[in-house]
Amino acid sequence: MFTLQLFIQDITKKEIDDGDPAGFVRIDLFKDESVTLTQAIQNVRDIGSVFTDFTRTFTVPASPNTNKLFKHYYNSDIVSNDNLLASGFDAGIRRDAVLELNHTPFKKGQIRLDGVNMKEGKPSSYKITFFGNTVKLSTLMGDDNISSLDLSTFNTVYTAGVVKSKLIGVLNDIITPLITHTRRLVFNSNDNGTNPIYSGVVDNIAEQSPTKVDDNRGLSLKQLKFAIRVHKIIEAIQAKYNLTFSNDFFNTTNTPYYNLYMWLHRKSGDVGTDAQVAEPFTQQVTTFQTGPFLIPGGNYDSQITSNGTTLEVSGTDNINFTLDVVPNDNSINYTIEAFLDGEKEYTKSGTGQQQLEMIGTFVPSVVGPGDYTFFISTTSSTQLVVTGTITMTVIGKGGSQLPEASYTLTFSSLTVAQSQSFNISEEMPKIKCIDFLSGIFKMFNLTAFVEDDGTIKIQTLDSFYSAGVTRNITDFVDITESKIDTALPFKEIDFRFQGRQSFLADTHEKIFNLEWGTETFNRSGVTKDGSVYKIELPFEHFKFQRLLDLNDQTGNTVSSVQFGWSVNLDQSPFVGRPLLFYPIRVSGGSSIQLKDFSGVSAGTTTNYIIPSNVTTLLSSGQSIHFGTESHEYIIPNEETVTKNLFSQYYRNYISDVFDSKNRLTRLTAYLPAKILLNLSLADRLEINQKSYKINSISTDMDNGKSELELLNDFNA
Repeated sequence: MFTLQLFIQDITKKEIDDGDPAGFVRIDLFKDESVTLTQAIQNVRDIGSVFTDFTRTFTVPASPNTNKLFKHYYNSDIVSNDNLLASGFDAGIRRDAVLELNHTPFKKGQIRLDGVNMKEGKPSSYKITFFGNTVKLSTLMGDDNISSLDLSTFNTVYTAGVVKSKLIGVLNDIITPLITHTRRLVFNSNDNGTNPIYSGVVDNIAEQSPTKVDDNRGLSLKQLKFAIRVHKIIEAIQAKYNLTFSNDFFNTTNTPYYNLYMWLHRKSGDVGTDAQVAEPFTQQVTTFQTGPFLIPGGNYDSQITSNGTTLEVSGTDNINFTLDVVPNDNSINYTIEAFLDGEKEYTKSGTGQQQLEMIGTFVPSVVGPGDYTFFISTTSSTQLVVTGTITMTVIGKGGSQLPEASYTLTFSSLTVAQSQSFNISEEMPKIKCIDFLSGIFKMFNLTAFVEDDGTIKIQTLDSFYSAGVTRNITDFVDITESKIDTALPFKEIDFRFQGRQSFLADTHEKIFNLEWGTETFNRSGVTKDGSVYKIELPFEHFKFQRLLDLNDQTGNTVSSVQFGWSVNLDQSPFVGRPLLFYPIRVSGGSSIQLKDFSGVSAGTTTNYIIPSNVTTLLSSGQSIHFGTESHEYIIPNEETVTKNLFSQYYRNYISDVFDSKNRLTRLTAYLPAKILLNLSLADRLEINQKSYKINSISTDMDNGKSELELLNDFNA
């Protein structure tokens, strides 16, 4: 018999106002209610599940203490609209909770109020659900998409120069991989007069001869999009939801994880305006004459000086300014702004020649002493060049009939260029935060549980089991009854990516009748009963292509270029699911021709970042395929990559549960509190000199009876 106590966070108005942490109060439990807690991190009947811990729904008596804690929830009259937390219990908010076993903290989690049972008009009990801490991640993130994450630190400009720099540069958090959104790339080094002209969506990117201009040759930088390191998405998730993940797996030295990137591809085709913040590019007028400007006559007391950037005015005279602007293109919309001591005072927008008049009134004068600066801004994608004049007119103090004194300052060749801020979050693919995180967990077969300090410990399943200890429970097992079942109710397990509709991946499936990057596990040569279990990742899985030099008719000469082509079987641009890949920087490779956004040559380069499904260009690298696949880069002598997601993260566990000698053993044990309080699901249980892994454990806290599901441990 155990003593079980439940403590729930008590939020009061004072604690909210003061910002103090809410305290915990003990809630009454029915003495005769059987409270059973079930724990399972990885269940063989649902091996694709992640973020599992335990939940338990039970009833508690409507005692005076409970009524007070839940603020008489059954009586809606006490709930005011101005402060629900103060004057009523908000069932939509989960409360932190702690379960104690024999007065020792056992499990931390959250409580949700589900309802009240009434008898004869009075409350008899409350229905509540206790959630283990790990489960709350899905609730915490809800339907939030990864586009809601704050990644503004990585915002940049989307220009040909920036795209090129991130294509040829070293691997940083934001890169430009050689993945085109529309056009297919070929490499043909032929420079003679018979050089083929490719039509349709095909571009020859081989460096062109200086003596032969081929308008069709070259890679348009506008075909490329940025990619972000997955680790930065994980960090942004932690920041948004105030989470702390352990660095057991999520660390910078774990190459198969840390070198993983996601392509920023939210829409098919070109980068759209939805990915860019229309921020006007502003250019200050800094080219007018410098020096002091003397005001003739003894009746003026103002002084005007200029450093070419700022007009400094002192004195008490009324001074008006007129800014005349002449653009080089009358179709471009632009804005003129005038600032006095850093505050915007005058503005005017339009096209063609414009005049901004800054005319003060005599009483009071709004154009008075201070520092004046002037700016021209535009959001146009076309470069704007303006010339103009600034005319200063001194009209004297109020009521005076003094002659006006005017000075005209000229400025010329002021260039206002486009600047678009590429908003990383806005270009993130459409996927929920929880689905993205679950996909990463399924990819690497990760487990998660919450440690006492609130850290979410994340490990591979193999690492998780390796940290367990062996506990001999032979003396506590009820030997009168047990049950032996087959370990796995499936005849096979299929591992695949949901997205396989890109042109090359789809073509691969149709030619070879095999899905690209998938794996099916079963006992070869054995026909088994059962269903097929599928583990699917919510990501796209491209087949990349290394380019042959088409100038070699034998087909044996390869370039160092490998690229991705984001089109479907119809060769139409498509979105697909979020694409994950490994980038590899080629240095000193085949020279390729680049073109800027307008189609003008942007030079050549022998350095560029190519996409890959393997961490290296060698077959010894690790892939993000589930099974053994050929290395796309190693041609024509094809080599396979054997290190894959299944072999590195799933094989040990799946092989064990598929072993014909394995059994799912169900038995009863009466474990003492000292074992339950310290037991980890990673632990092995020894019974009569045999070792078992824990599949699940359900403990009745009323009588101490534990129902165990155990798997044979062949590695003991």
